[in-house]
Amino acid sequence: MVIDSSNNLPLRFGVFELDLDTGELRKSGRAVRLRPQAAKMLGVLASRPGQLVTREELQEQLWGQETFVDFEHSINLCIREIRAALGDDAATPRYVETLPRHGYRFIAPVNGAAAQVQRQLMPAPETTAHADAALPATQEEASRVSNRARRWRITAIAVSAFVLLVLAVLAWRFTASPASTLPIRSLVVLPFTNLSGDAQQEYFVEGLTEALTTEIAKVEPLRVISRTTAMRYKNTSHAVPEIARELRVDAVVEGAVMRSGDHVRITAQLIRATSDEHIWAQRYDRNVVDALAVQGEIAEDIAKQIKLQITPEARASKAKRPVPSLEAQDAYLRGRYEWNKRGPQSLLRARVLFKEALDRDPDYALAWVGLADTEYLLSQWGTDVVSPREGMPRAKAAAQRALELDDGLAEAHTSLAMVRWAYDWNWPAAEQEFKRALKLNPNYAIAHQFYGIGLASQGRFEESITEEKRAVELDPLSQIINVTLARMLYTARRYDEATTILRKIVELEPNYFPSHVMLGMVAVTTGREEEALREMRKARELAPDSTWVMVNLARAYARSGQRQDALAMLKELEQIAKQRYAPAYQFAIIHAELGETDTAFQWLDRAIEEPSAILMMIKVEPIFDVLRGDPRFATVVRRIVPR
Repeated sequence: MVIDSSNNLPLRFGVFELDLDTGELRKSGRAVRLRPQAAKMLGVLASRPGQLVTREELQEQLWGQETFVDFEHSINLCIREIRAALGDDAATPRYVETLPRHGYRFIAPVNGAAAQVQRQLMPAPETTAHADAALPATQEEASRVSNRARRWRITAIAVSAFVLLVLAVLAWRFTASPASTLPIRSLVVLPFTNLSGDAQQEYFVEGLTEALTTEIAKVEPLRVISRTTAMRYKNTSHAVPEIARELRVDAVVEGAVMRSGDHVRITAQLIRATSDEHIWAQRYDRNVVDALAVQGEIAEDIAKQIKLQITPEARASKAKRPVPSLEAQDAYLRGRYEWNKRGPQSLLRARVLFKEALDRDPDYALAWVGLADTEYLLSQWGTDVVSPREGMPRAKAAAQRALELDDGLAEAHTSLAMVRWAYDWNWPAAEQEFKRALKLNPNYAIAHQFYGIGLASQGRFEESITEEKRAVELDPLSQIINVTLARMLYTARRYDEATTILRKIVELEPNYFPSHVMLGMVAVTTGREEEALREMRKARELAPDSTWVMVNLARAYARSGQRQDALAMLKELEQIAKQRYAPAYQFAIIHAELGETDTAFQWLDRAIEEPSAILMMIKVEPIFDVLRGDPRFATVVRRIVPR
């Protein structure tokens, strides 16, 4: 029986309320995330409290006969999601009871459902009230009435069926939306659900999600949203069509991972965004050692469904890639989990874990990439945990080793490009690596991001901003990528555009300190000293240990005439330098703002011995405008960026 939901009241059971029209589940008034298919199943069960609902009925009502789905697993997955959302237990159920080999029964009292069910099951009151009066007088007459009624029913059914068929054809011909036939050219892989019942496996599930995103990104000409943005939808109540609208994608990949000992079960399904239609679903049972490798198989299956294909280079690279040991994969996934947090302490933990992975398997190319990326971030602006002289050679060696093992890794080419640019100060070699990376994986947002920075360092601003905008398309909710776009606009002296983007970031995430730093830098450059001080003080409050924040706060003090406060910042930076690494260029910037030009150039001479990304930007970076009119500045530029 299908319950008519056109006039449904919300179903209420315990502290929960389910809206049958929207599929929205609320607990004590707060939204609880439940995928549309699971919400529909809960609606079917809760609309029939106390009744057995067979698995066959669930299959028919949720998927019909035309959709290719692994029904057994999909039903099990929905039931697990329902129980997780309700806090229910299969062993001692309060809401959904399993009747083995039959189906399920909703056992909690439901308000708003029973009356509706009864109205649809029982005949109308008028019919029963006059039933006795309508009975025929004799058995023969009863038989004639019965036969006549039967013929009328058959005729009515035939006519109704014909009319419905005609209406269906007309509706399909004239009013059906073409969305279901449009090609899929963009998608997002949402964070997979951890069904292991162990929060300690979260790193494993996130790692598999990231690996699948990377593999699908190799499908041409598909636009694939980056992991950073997709992770913003973890544990949210957003429906698939809503997510698709926000990210401007045609389809969504959802899935779940269950790990038990050495066994892993991965479920993936492809959903058309506009119609919430399940296009494809599949289950993969593997040994845990093969868990990362199966992501390529899933990507191939999805590519077939949307009639696209993995690039030949990516397929060849995958074919020659050896499967690392279980222990190495485990350490690598934990390392990426820490690396994605991006904080200094998380990066230090990531470095330890990547090294552990390589101790287990020295030929693990992805672990070498992870180590290269970690060493790079630890020795560049904003982090500055180690000197570039210490960290960058290690980053370069790790990237080169990754490429020796697998030349088809776009991530490894990007890592090497970053080092070639920021440490070797060799832009032609860096650009060659960036182009190679983007050929291998045009959806790699980080490659677009850093290529854009490199282009700006050469004064190629339009190309730079194009690359940054592409990075934002691929990773629209990444704060650092949006800040990078604003920074490149700032570098191109397009201050109003930069300010607009930065204020939007602050509105969405008020506690992200880099956006406050950039707003302060734009304000300093454009003569808005009070605004600059306000933004820099906020950044200092959020990141009190960041030397980059201290430098820009000192600049704001100096520009607003508060020299003593600027000197205090300089003194604090000098004390920090006695305990840990502090870049020489930071001292040069503060002395330049204080009008101590000779001292500033002395510090710049020392900074050249510590090659870094910001010095590669020296030709165009507005922060150095205060020194640009001095003849000595041109000499410094030639030493860093040879003509």
